[in-house]
Amino acid sequence: MKKSNYWLGLSLSVVMLGMSACSSNPSTSASNVSTDTGKAGQSSAPQQTGTNAANPSKGGKATIVFSTFWPDEGLKKAKMSYEAAHPNITIELQDVVTDDAHLEAELQKYVTATNTAMLSGKGPDMLALDMLPSEKYVGQHLLADLSGMLKKDPGFLKGDYYNNILESSQTSGGLFGLPLSFFLNVLIGDEKGINQTGIPIDDKNWTWEKYADTLKQLSQKGPSKAPTSGAAGAAPSDGKEMMQVLLAEMVKENYSHLVNESTRKASFDTAAFTDMMGQVKKMYDDGVFASTRGGSYFTPKNVNSAWDYLVTMKESGKDARLYAKPRAEGTTAGGYFYPYKVIGINDKSAVKQEAWEFLQYLMSENIETAPERAGFPVNKKVYEKQVQQLLASGTVKAYEEGPLHGQSIPVDPAQIQLLNGYLSEAIHPVAFQPTKIEEIVQKESEAYFTGQKPASDVAKLIQNKVMTYLNE
Repeated sequence: MKKSNYWLGLSLSVVMLGMSACSSNPSTSASNVSTDTGKAGQSSAPQQTGTNAANPSKGGKATIVFSTFWPDEGLKKAKMSYEAAHPNITIELQDVVTDDAHLEAELQKYVTATNTAMLSGKGPDMLALDMLPSEKYVGQHLLADLSGMLKKDPGFLKGDYYNNILESSQTSGGLFGLPLSFFLNVLIGDEKGINQTGIPIDDKNWTWEKYADTLKQLSQKGPSKAPTSGAAGAAPSDGKEMMQVLLAEMVKENYSHLVNESTRKASFDTAAFTDMMGQVKKMYDDGVFASTRGGSYFTPKNVNSAWDYLVTMKESGKDARLYAKPRAEGTTAGGYFYPYKVIGINDKSAVKQEAWEFLQYLMSENIETAPERAGFPVNKKVYEKQVQQLLASGTVKAYEEGPLHGQSIPVDPAQIQLLNGYLSEAIHPVAFQPTKIEEIVQKESEAYFTGQKPASDVAKLIQNKVMTYLNE
């Protein structure tokens, strides 16, 4: 069983994030666009927005065009059940059927075609934003603000949802993409090994500086450990690249503090960003990257469900424990998460209200998902049902292709309880895929890390390039 049926893109870090790209697509047929009717198209261009039919509440019919890159069986089932209960609504699902050989080309075609349609005032009524440059859509006011719709919905009860995820997913004062689920972006630590060193761990409050100091202390007092791939411990000769990648990762994690999508403004020519650059450089100069000890005390992980969490903990060893990621100085304490299956509504849609009602359905208890399905549901009640299923079964089966080769694992209620705390404390969203802005930061920061230019000059260059991108 695969951990995800969505491509997670490339998300890198050096000191503690070593995420690997994860891809899965159920089809191996030739590249084409498909709709829910099963007919194949000839290009990746999404169709125009839904019908201008009479108000469905008055007996008229409406068609909602819903575009995703990946085919989604769960979405197809939801479409059928929703249409059965709402005979005046037709939901036309559009997705791209491709294989691994054509994946990159088809994704580029899809993104280009969707951008063109959205910018021209057309495009689908609903769209999955995970693979799209949503910052461009928000900046040009192409997506509806869903926060207002939530507030007006009498059936929306904050306590029924992970409101920390919904509120943290807002950008520029509005909710322009609603995540139906999310992943936790965490560390898995060797709790026994850490305790033996006597070094206290306060992961709920640690910053990058405190994290770096902790690694140094662990390397001094703890037993020698082979460095984990992607974590602290690479050779000093890799320093320049490590610093560039880490800075880009920190920008990803602090994106909302550096970029205002709505006004298309950036803040890279500020002390906050140059301090971030200096912090990364200091970590390298202090030998954190080059440490050959302490590297494997922490391993970066994306946890995508309670089931996946239990398997991950078992795979990591009997003394494994969940820890939060460090955060940048000046940011609020709290964990990191990847918004997953983020749905937006075209602000130009003629069936905006109907699209919103279907989105409400997708995030409701009516959509039950198996505990093994990737993504913690944003609906707490759905998640609680998954947990009850796990507790009732008593065991979970590990990944066949993983190190445990399908081994049965006991469900530990105490581990689930610990996980629940991290789910409720996650408030820092991390972009689903690398953005153009991250690429700019990683490339241009080389001049600073190699001593060619001072931080202020590099920051101004990055600011200019990011502003050009945002206003293209």
